[in-house]
Amino acid sequence: MQTLIRYAIRGRFVLSVIGLLLLVVAYPASARLQTDQSVQALFGDEDPTIRQYHQLKRWFGNDEILVLVYRDGKLDSTEGIERSRRLTERIQTLSGVSAVLSPWVLNQAIEGISNIQLPFGLGSTDSGSLPRLMQAGDPIGSGLNDIFTGYTHSANYSHAAVVVMIDESEVSEAVAEIRKVSRQWEQEPDVSQVALIGEPVLVNQAFSLVERDGNRLAMTTIVLLSMVLIVSLLDLRLVVLLSLIIGWTIVMTKATMYWIGIELSLIASILTAIVTVIAVTAVLHLGVRYQGRRRRGLTQQEATFSVMSVMGWPIFWTCMTDAAGFAALWFSEILPVRQFGLMVALASVSVFVAILLFSPLCFLIPELALGSGRFSHHQSLTRWMRRVCFRLSSWFVRHRWLTTAITLGLIAGTVFVVADAETETSFLSNFRDDSAIVNDYGIVENNLGGAGVWDLVVEVDHPITSEQLAKVRTLEQELLDQLGPIGLSKAISIADATEVIGRSATGKWLPAALRIEAMRTRLPSFIDALVSEPLADQPDRQKLRVMLRSPEGLPADQKRELMSRTLSMAQLHVGRWGGAADDVAVSGYYVIMTRLVDQLVKDQWKCFIAAAGLIWLLMSIATQSLRRATAALVPNLLPAFLVLATVSLGGGTINMGAAMIAAVSVGLSIDGSVHLLMVYRRRRDVGRNATESAVSAAGNIGAPVLLATLALVAGFSVLATSEFVPTATFGTLVAWTLIIGTLINLSVLPALVTIGDK
Repeated sequence: MQTLIRYAIRGRFVLSVIGLLLLVVAYPASARLQTDQSVQALFGDEDPTIRQYHQLKRWFGNDEILVLVYRDGKLDSTEGIERSRRLTERIQTLSGVSAVLSPWVLNQAIEGISNIQLPFGLGSTDSGSLPRLMQAGDPIGSGLNDIFTGYTHSANYSHAAVVVMIDESEVSEAVAEIRKVSRQWEQEPDVSQVALIGEPVLVNQAFSLVERDGNRLAMTTIVLLSMVLIVSLLDLRLVVLLSLIIGWTIVMTKATMYWIGIELSLIASILTAIVTVIAVTAVLHLGVRYQGRRRRGLTQQEATFSVMSVMGWPIFWTCMTDAAGFAALWFSEILPVRQFGLMVALASVSVFVAILLFSPLCFLIPELALGSGRFSHHQSLTRWMRRVCFRLSSWFVRHRWLTTAITLGLIAGTVFVVADAETETSFLSNFRDDSAIVNDYGIVENNLGGAGVWDLVVEVDHPITSEQLAKVRTLEQELLDQLGPIGLSKAISIADATEVIGRSATGKWLPAALRIEAMRTRLPSFIDALVSEPLADQPDRQKLRVMLRSPEGLPADQKRELMSRTLSMAQLHVGRWGGAADDVAVSGYYVIMTRLVDQLVKDQWKCFIAAAGLIWLLMSIATQSLRRATAALVPNLLPAFLVLATVSLGGGTINMGAAMIAAVSVGLSIDGSVHLLMVYRRRRDVGRNATESAVSAAGNIGAPVLLATLALVAGFSVLATSEFVPTATFGTLVAWTLIIGTLINLSVLPALVTIGDK
């Protein structure tokens, strides 16, 4: 390492120019890195849940669904239907909108079907004073009213809804345009409680909030760390160095992601903050030790060479263990988590490269005299921190066996608590209760029934017979009867639509295929979304879709039971029809979101074990001691489990933000362990005993570790105010993990490392 540092100092100008040229080359590629905001991007294409979701789209269309809901006290009048017409036609003109379903569209369909004389002869031409949709005596109107109550209007006609189908390639643009329409519609007379819901709205809002929070976190953290560097060390060169490391690392990482064809994901916006966590500790260690050598009379070049030679290996192993910890996220089944792990692993390695490129030049820039008391000011601060760390570590080293017993007991207890924790599967619960989107969903849940939309897909013969449709209606009714008490509020299929046609004197004599076509002439998009074309590999078979509704905010266990029982009941019915279990599937974004957090929680154990194993291996190489590596790993397991156990015992649930903490925290807290063990090893190599070496090492690293933790905790605490609950949870838990990890590294680790070291 000394040879490498010597050449780096000699060629500092060349290295800096090379680094800046790489930055210029990589920046355009980093700016072109895109973010995939689709739900299906949460898993890989090989995942069974996503395969079913893709098949659902292929069979019944690729459109995404939005629902614009509003209160209209005159909906069951000509005025209310006219208002529905104006809103419907306005939305139909928007780019990306492929179809619209509303009370006005239904009323027009009833008028059209009822006025057909031949060949169907359905209904009568007497419209009465009420819209046909609301006429209890009209067989077609009352039939469609029963089907679409809870979808296009409430049972008491107080609320109306416009169901909008959007081409999936234009979702972002269409959502933005419909938002504008919804804001304008609030100004309409006799209209109130305007709400916009749907999976694209949830995901779009989540990405917007996460991106905003990520930018805010990055800015806050960098500003706070810069202030810490200036106040504690009074050295602007360190601020320049930190900015260069962070900027260069982020640009190079994003450019590399773009070149290898990986898109950003929901959690990628916190990259800057994670890079800052890694970079700031390294810069503070370099800065504190540089000033210590300058106080002893070394020249700038001598101090730079000495500091980088001594700190080169600790910083290298810190970056490598960080990379290993985050690379372990590749074992997750969640695609964005795997991509995030790869991205931060690349960034961790890039931090070390950036330190080699820019540190020699920055440290050899002429020093600015920011006050005669510069060194005395810093000396007083670092001495106080060293004394605190000495006393803390000394107490724990004296009580090493008690410390070990308590640590192992805490790990066992917290693992037990976390393993039994409840998960949060409602994506809506990711937003604060007072947020606009939760209020919008509340309007729908309270007035139109459940806002959770999902699908049951069954395979039937082609062409569909009336007997098959009757069997499907029997299945629907049994689902509602048995699962209604645990949350199933609605079930709609092509069987319901054709049953309406059969209520007329002529329609009841028509075969099923003609009934379907009669409905298709008036509601083509709706019918196409319920029944597929004949299957390519089995022309005598086709898929039929049952659209299901349930509350969005159901508890996790209740959701799982609802989906499991729906699938098993459908498989039982299809088996009676002569079909196979594979002919049945439950899908939709409601299912995906439920599986997402479940999978995150399952994955955290795999990723955690992988991170622990990789870091233990690297620490063994770095310290050349299996015992020291094990001692370093044990206390770093504790912070994550302590905070997660506290969440669980406090009545909280494990959401997406909490589920990632276990593996990520090992990478965040291991930095202090690496530096302490490297100093401890040097002390032991010069003949000091284990107790003296451990206490001295804790005091040696105390100042930079405490300063970095202080700023990082303040930075991550900014996320606690986020409207996106997983981000707030992640920020809060990271802050506590950093605090606990720092305290453990300065107390428990010195005690553990001395056990058995003679």
